[in-house]
Amino acid sequence: MIRQSAAPEPNKYLIETPVKEGQTNREWLQAVGARDGVILLGGCSVAHFRLRVAQSHLRRDLTPSCWSFAGLLAGGETIISVPLDLTVDASEMVLLNGVQTCHIRDYDDPERLPNIAVINFPGDFGKVLQSADILSKQRSIIDLPALVLHWLGHLWSTGQVGNPLLAGYGIPSAVFAETVYGMADVELTPGLSSSASSPEAIWQSAKWWHNFYDTIAAGRGGTLEAADAGGEEDASVPKGFFLLRQPAATAVGPKDQVVGQQVVRDDADANADAADEPRAAKKRGGAKAGKRSRKGKRGGGKSAR
Repeated sequence: MIRQSAAPEPNKYLIETPVKEGQTNREWLQAVGARDGVILLGGCSVAHFRLRVAQSHLRRDLTPSCWSFAGLLAGGETIISVPLDLTVDASEMVLLNGVQTCHIRDYDDPERLPNIAVINFPGDFGKVLQSADILSKQRSIIDLPALVLHWLGHLWSTGQVGNPLLAGYGIPSAVFAETVYGMADVELTPGLSSSASSPEAIWQSAKWWHNFYDTIAAGRGGTLEAADAGGEEDASVPKGFFLLRQPAATAVGPKDQVVGQQVVRDDADANADAADEPRAAKKRGGAKAGKRSRKGKRGGGKSAR
């Protein structure tokens, strides 16, 4: 669970920035001048939807999270993370401890990934990137492929796999981000009461635990008690931008498409389904009609006798 912050107001340095019509995620990042930091994404595929729902118990209102993915944005063009979309050879998953380096264009589609945020946490981002490289070579630090297996089982509903977060298994992309920041001496989720990190936990830290980072800069130890005491904010607090095109989680299935603000079944598939249904109904109706006809003949025979 996420411990409730005593901050009376959300982080004023986390700014909601509207999108221009037709703007992609990459273009939005360029517009806000984002080059480095933690990137959060919220998707609407069935897999991303299940990830968002899985984090609902971390929220006080129990609604699904806006986020389903976390990673490192480097140089404005590269994203380093542990995605559940398997884009590499299975052998490389083990060799690189699940860490993948992707181009921003892989996450550019706003219809597939409508929510986006980029957040700069305090600390040396160069050390964070160095830590990411170390983690990709040392599976002994944390076994990220093991987490991937837990979550793929949940997303695919295989066996009797429940919500891995409730069992203490964090979402791999968020665990990766939290681990590399921790290796660089930056606490990414001070309000989280367990080691099961998630994109939602990172978001809540940036939004509500800004006093925690202020206490570190002020030399008060960076404890939760010091954070609750509050204080003047300075350049040490997380800063960033976010955009929520889809605040309420919606799943867009393989046969669906987004039209305006609605999710509708693809016309070709809908027509195919509609064409199949009458034939099936006709067959069922014909069988029943045949039975009724045969009953009528038997009835007629009894009358004659």
